[in-house]
Amino acid sequence: MERRWCILTDALPHELIVGEERFPIDVRTSTALNCLRKLREDIPEEAKLSYLLRRLGLPNTLDALDTALGYLAGPPAEEKEPRRGKPDFDYFQDAELISAAFQQAYGIGLNELTQMHWWRFLSLLGGLPSSTRFMEVISIRTMEINPKDSAEEKARKRRMKKAVALKDTRTEEEIKRDVQNGFNNLGL
Repeated sequence: MERRWCILTDALPHELIVGEERFPIDVRTSTALNCLRKLREDIPEEAKLSYLLRRLGLPNTLDALDTALGYLAGPPAEEKEPRRGKPDFDYFQDAELISAAFQQAYGIGLNELTQMHWWRFLSLLGGLPSSTRFMEVISIRTMEINPKDSAEEKARKRRMKKAVALKDTRTEEEIKRDVQNGFNNLGL
C-alpha cells in the first residue's frame, strides 16, 4: 500500500521537486490564493501559467506546471469521486466569512491566516466547526430541496439558498463552453 502524506507526521513542504531539482517555494496562503485568483482571470493562458510559476519560484516547464498545480490542490488525499455541480464556496467571495470563521474557531487573525502555510490553511479550513457562519452558509448552499416538502418549505429553502448563493464568476467563454457541453450531454 502506498504511504500517503499526513499532516500529523510529515513536514509541510517548503520546496517542490521538478525533475531532479528542488526549488524553495513561497508557501504562504496569500501566495496560493493570489495564484488561484490569477488562474481565474480572463487573460491568455500563457500569462496565467507564467505568473503561477514565477510566483511560486519554479522554472517555466510543463513538469513545473504539473507540480505547481498539484501543490495548490493541497495534500495528496485518498481517491474520492470528483464532485459535480456548483462549488460550495469561493475563496474570494467568502473571504470575510472564512476570516471570521478562523478567528471564531481557532483564534487566528487575518495576518496569521494569510501568512500560514497553504496546506495548514486547507487542513484547518476543512475542520471548521458547523457553528461558524461560514459553515452555516455552506450548509444552506448544499441543502437539498425535497420534492415531498410543502410548497411553503420549498419556497423558504429557495429564498435561503438565493440569499447566500455564489455569484457566477465564469468568463463569457466559459459560460458558452458550459452551455455547449450541456447540449452535447443531452445526446440530441
